[in-house]
Amino acid sequence: MEPDLSLILPAFNEEVRLPQALERMVAFAQEQGLEMELIVVDDGSYDGTAEIVREWQTKRIRGVTTSLVEIAHRGKGAAVRAGMHRACGPIAGYCDVDLSAGPEALAEALKSIANGADMVIASRAVPGSVLAVRQPWYRERAGRTFNFLLRKLAGIPFKDTQCGLKLFRRETACEIFRHQRLDGFAFDAELVVLALRLGFEVEEIPVRWTHYDGSKLKLLKDSLHMSRDIARIVRRLGRGDVHSLGVPSAEAMEMMTSSEDNHWWYQAKRRLISTSLTNRISGIEAGKPDEARCLDIGCGGGAMLAELAENMSAFGVDLSSDALGHARTRGLNLLVSAEAGALPFTSASFSVALALDVLEHHARPESLLREVNRVLAPGGVLIVTVPAFQWMWSYADHVLGHYRRYTKSLLANELRTCGFELERVTYFHCWLLPIAWFFRRLRVLTGRTDSADDFPLPNLLNRVLFNVSAFEMRVLKGVDLPFGLSVLGIARAGAPAPVQAAQQPSEEVVLL
Repeated sequence: MEPDLSLILPAFNEEVRLPQALERMVAFAQEQGLEMELIVVDDGSYDGTAEIVREWQTKRIRGVTTSLVEIAHRGKGAAVRAGMHRACGPIAGYCDVDLSAGPEALAEALKSIANGADMVIASRAVPGSVLAVRQPWYRERAGRTFNFLLRKLAGIPFKDTQCGLKLFRRETACEIFRHQRLDGFAFDAELVVLALRLGFEVEEIPVRWTHYDGSKLKLLKDSLHMSRDIARIVRRLGRGDVHSLGVPSAEAMEMMTSSEDNHWWYQAKRRLISTSLTNRISGIEAGKPDEARCLDIGCGGGAMLAELAENMSAFGVDLSSDALGHARTRGLNLLVSAEAGALPFTSASFSVALALDVLEHHARPESLLREVNRVLAPGGVLIVTVPAFQWMWSYADHVLGHYRRYTKSLLANELRTCGFELERVTYFHCWLLPIAWFFRRLRVLTGRTDSADDFPLPNLLNRVLFNVSAFEMRVLKGVDLPFGLSVLGIARAGAPAPVQAAQQPSEEVVLL
């Protein structure tokens, strides 16, 4: 039965407060006569949070179902986003495990949705709000400063974007979270700005709010991060239209497909992948393509796929019809237009999978990785590359449709969480990081933040950069680099991870 309400509880090391929160939500649902879906998202906890939810799932509770979603630790924003993608009810929302804004506020928010609001945000700063137990003064001041800056810079009217209770119509949530990308505490503000930019009706309601000790917010560190995120929100959303996420712009796709053969960046990446595959795939020999099958996810214009096809059966998947059309001009025909989180292939079909600069394009990288694990044979090789360091975010990430940039540890955690056994995770393009950082800062200082990094290079400079990169590749054969502009991950498929797996495709391409 479809629930009336899907409520997400993001949790990081909440074994102490979670049981009481679940009990109060169950009591609320039964008092209100609601069918409620409780989705607890464990954000990489290392205490008993997940075990508590699993135990709770064994109980038969009238009107309430409880589910558990587990992700690698990334932050509250990532946890809520992962939970929202699992929500089934016509109304969906989230609240903090401490229930500072309790069930009474949730009841009022439901009334506002029933009266026509698309999104409802609980607020401690509007008439009618009651602060039963206040935060320490320095936290209140920090919160007011954050909201003041956001209102002035983003042009929004709301006085409190950070109160931990928000409710959405399901269709509203689907559209907003398709564009949401911040992983930390500032994601609340991002949601509000997105809702306004997308034209939804947002209502701010008063709340009875009680501060509880045990907050995961670290005042100095997280205040700096939230200030940085204000700049990201304003830079990305500003007062204009919202850019579609996940898929590069048409201009960016054309630039990539036309540069794949000759640009040093793509040449260097193909050499890195070829070197990484050497001696890792048993049973593959040159000239015997039936010995193994490879899947290139996000194959783009097919330059990498064409090289792989010389030694094995190579399949390409991409959402862009333009990219697939370009790949076909290379004589490639094992191509499929599909979403990477629902691959149309039978399980254990491939011995090699590539996801080169793909994970950053997906709101739910865990779903994509679990799906890749499904189609890989046990022990099959996965090679992943992703852009490094969120502080290197630039206009290029915007036009390429990125959700995030990575660190070495974040990529490793995601791979392990999804059932892969790590062989290697290292940074690369070490030499390029300070150069890229300098030019991106220079563009900020000169106000030219609307230009990407890619531009045509003279042939001589293109060869020089490739040779520098080739030298680094030789170093990488024996040494992991401590930093770089990108991250390389090599892993083996293990036991399929339990499920929050991606939705299975309705039709499969059976590989005979």
